[in-house]
Amino acid sequence: MGTGRLLVEIRFSSIEQFAPHRDRILSVFRDLGERRGMLFFLALNEAVNNALIHGGRADPDEGVELSVRDEGDKICAVVRNCGGCFSHDLKPDPGVFDDGLRESGRGVQIILHIVDWCRISESGRLVSLCMNKPGTISGDRGE
Repeated sequence: MGTGRLLVEIRFSSIEQFAPHRDRILSVFRDLGERRGMLFFLALNEAVNNALIHGGRADPDEGVELSVRDEGDKICAVVRNCGGCFSHDLKPDPGVFDDGLRESGRGVQIILHIVDWCRISESGRLVSLCMNKPGTISGDRGE
């Protein structure tokens, strides 16, 4: 992953700095179709929130890097947190949605439910996710 055509590359350190880029990011997902593009954006947004909230605990000024590439049969995004880290086993947890008042812990589960492929590496500093374009076969979830 990472050899396709670069569609978006930005760096930010807050939700407010990320917000102005949302429409442009969503527009590059149009090759996935309207519904799948919106779902992929939702998954990407969860990865960004995790990087800002969980990864930024050590130093909120460290920042987050986001790149989106067209890999031919899929669109892939990489979110790199330049600060802290988190861990996750990438195993689905269907019970995570049972507690409607729970304030955190759903982000990775939402990502796993939506994307065709996901990997968390570098001790949680790097989250990679891909969504296949219509007509292609689903891949693994990076487990």
